[in-house]
Amino acid sequence: MSEQRSTRPHLSRRTLLEAAGGAAAAGAVGGAYLLGGREPEEDGWEDLGGDAIQMYAARDATANGQRRLLVDQWNLRHGDHRVEMVELSPIADLQYSAIHAALQAENPDVDVVDLDVPWVAEFAAAGRLEPLDGVDTEGFLERPLETGRFEGGLYALPFNTNVGMLYYRKRTDSGSDSDYASGVLTQLEAESIGTWGDLRQTIGLILQEDNGFTGGIAMQLASYEGFTVNVWEYLLASGAEVGADGRIDFGPRSRALGMLEELWGDLWEPVAEGKWTVLPAAVQHNEDESLAAFQAGLTPFLRHWPQAIRTLESCEAFSAAAADVPFEVGVMPMPGGVLGGGSLAVSAYSRRKNVSRALIEFLTGPVSQQLLFERGGFAATRPEPYFDARALIASGVADGGCESVGGPRPEAEAMYEALTDDPGQRPEIDRYTQFSYAFRDELHDKLANGDAPDFSDLAGRLDRAVEGK
Repeated sequence: MSEQRSTRPHLSRRTLLEAAGGAAAAGAVGGAYLLGGREPEEDGWEDLGGDAIQMYAARDATANGQRRLLVDQWNLRHGDHRVEMVELSPIADLQYSAIHAALQAENPDVDVVDLDVPWVAEFAAAGRLEPLDGVDTEGFLERPLETGRFEGGLYALPFNTNVGMLYYRKRTDSGSDSDYASGVLTQLEAESIGTWGDLRQTIGLILQEDNGFTGGIAMQLASYEGFTVNVWEYLLASGAEVGADGRIDFGPRSRALGMLEELWGDLWEPVAEGKWTVLPAAVQHNEDESLAAFQAGLTPFLRHWPQAIRTLESCEAFSAAAADVPFEVGVMPMPGGVLGGGSLAVSAYSRRKNVSRALIEFLTGPVSQQLLFERGGFAATRPEPYFDARALIASGVADGGCESVGGPRPEAEAMYEALTDDPGQRPEIDRYTQFSYAFRDELHDKLANGDAPDFSDLAGRLDRAVEGK
């Protein structure tokens, strides 16, 4: 068992108003949604006649169900304009299918939809989203906000954001050097990893040692949207050139095809006996399975989203992972890290557009974002929660160690850096979903097979998908 991080002194947390006050003072969307503040302007809100606003959203994966608590808070304050959150499958493809079916059917009973960021362009291009003209966009992080725009118009506000992060074993004792036999790195060495080549080199040094690792990094390479994201990050981190629409050239003599061959090699060409750069089982892993592989000590690195830190900070997070030196979870921006997250939009067919718009302003406002970040474990779409956490840490405020829930988030600086330092993006095209299906259909089986693959048909397959053929 690895030695756990030392227990830090516990100081009482601030009240909700204290925690959110700094963010709220920066300006609430619509100027109204302060806890204990004045009521929002309800002029023009539609009479629901006893019905509820229908909000289609991804399954609530926040700690303590914080998303649902925000909806409950709205309902307590607006009894005549209640919201029913319809939670969809945690699988992005199934979420898309449910939302696509509702919008394509022009269902007037579906009012608000929670969209993976690449879907905004598709639904906006089809005229299925209500423009959010006149909404106050001050105070949002630039890149998450931009994901809600299409051809100059705003169609969605960022509910939570996401970006690829790299988790590693961070040395906690006084030693100044990394311990490759245990896969434990100093923070300085970890932060020197800026490309996939850097990561591959560090993994090679670790896997050459006599240790129990079977792979260098756990990833999400099962055949679902996570595959597209992870492979896209690999390409960006390897230096692939991106066009104006975010697409990569996969032509016959393109560098990107060579990178895909290198990815296959990282999966199937051993670095040492029984050890591979990318854990081969990753081709069947989603977020939960890759997280479990990292916790079990199969790899020294993990590619995941920001919310994984809550699980990895628990006392028993690494109960099966041996190490000769003490370590804690380190986290830094993933090389090539791709922007993700969910954005809230109003259906063009909703009969309750005004109150629906007010709802998404509330859910994306400063106080809601502070709660989603601090209590829910998600990445905020506004800057204040990150600076709040950094200020708490700098002033010496600490949580209760691995036994506590919540508290200042030590990864806040790395998350903020990843979100503001030009994060990667998936293609900004109005047939993105078809593009992603074609991308994984063409590549997954080839990368999951130990036989040398042929990627020469990829460019044509993607072009046909984008053209709707």
